[in-house]
Amino acid sequence: MQAEAVAGAAPRISIVMSFRDGGSGLDDAVASLQWQTEEDWELIAIDDGSRDAGAESPRLLGDPRIRLIRHAHSAGLATRLNEGVRLARGRYIARMDADDIALPQRLCVQADYLDAHPDVDLLAASVLMIDDAGAPIGVALSPTGHDQLVHRAALHFPMPHPTWMGRAEWFRAHPYDEKAVKAQDQHLLYRTFRGSRFAAIGQPLLAYRYAQLSVRKTLLGRYHFLRAVWAYGSPMDACVSTLLHAAAAVRDLLAMGFRRDRDVIRRRVGTIPDTLRDEWTRLSAQLRAARN
Repeated sequence: MQAEAVAGAAPRISIVMSFRDGGSGLDDAVASLQWQTEEDWELIAIDDGSRDAGAESPRLLGDPRIRLIRHAHSAGLATRLNEGVRLARGRYIARMDADDIALPQRLCVQADYLDAHPDVDLLAASVLMIDDAGAPIGVALSPTGHDQLVHRAALHFPMPHPTWMGRAEWFRAHPYDEKAVKAQDQHLLYRTFRGSRFAAIGQPLLAYRYAQLSVRKTLLGRYHFLRAVWAYGSPMDACVSTLLHAAAAVRDLLAMGFRRDRDVIRRRVGTIPDTLRDEWTRLSAQLRAARN
């Protein structure tokens, strides 16, 4: 493992990002952090055994706020996120994926919210869904209150993982389950929702890249979520959750079989406001210019 030395005062926010073969999307993700209105942050970028040259990006190497940790072999997302949490120096820890784009106000809005709401442990946000080419698909709105976020705990928490920002002590008290190779976030939320306080920002703060449904991802994700329910829920909750996830898995598998999986995503999103569409158009142009 190779890691950069750390010096200076602790930042307000530590952003934890794990990547493997990040490609061009990694540059865009890092650029979107460097263009944030909030400047008091560090990025802990963990290379989980990449086979490409993504970790050689000038954006990763040329900013003193970025701490690059490189590993020769992959250990999986949960292991790397726990590593990032241990290394974090900030009061708040934020998540970010290497193929998503933070809107410019993301860090400031979330950190200010946590400052003003000391009872909230973990904060998410709504997202703008985009496709592989960066074209907008729709807005996925998250409920803002704890009760609404955990209302369907047996099936799903509408808290997109790359939008998370929470108190460092909460993340340290509740590490990710390193046996979970998918749905690490949902597994953690189910384990902790009874003793934690969640919230979400209603406005989209992240452009979330749509991931093509696959049989493996669908089944593994639901399996690892159910592991948490059977371990930490009541027998009744576990039975109900199993039935709900079985039905949802059949729906997803049928959609994939008929090549209609994009329709499943479109039914989950709403109309994009003109102001957000304009903001995304400007940010996309800025990212294209930076790549050239």
